[in-house]
Amino acid sequence: MSTKSKLKEEHKSEIEKRSEEELLEEKIRNQQTLDSFVESDKNWS
Repeated sequence: MSTKSKLKEEHKSEIEKRSEEELLEEKIRNQQTLDSFVESDKNWS
């Protein structure tokens, strides 16, 4: 029983870790998108 819940905890922390990485990647993509909009806007001015 305790082994099962330990495995569950490890799995949970793996999911949280993966989520953090995905969030970081999303932040980077969002920043790149914003940068490209700003650059595009400069070209129109």
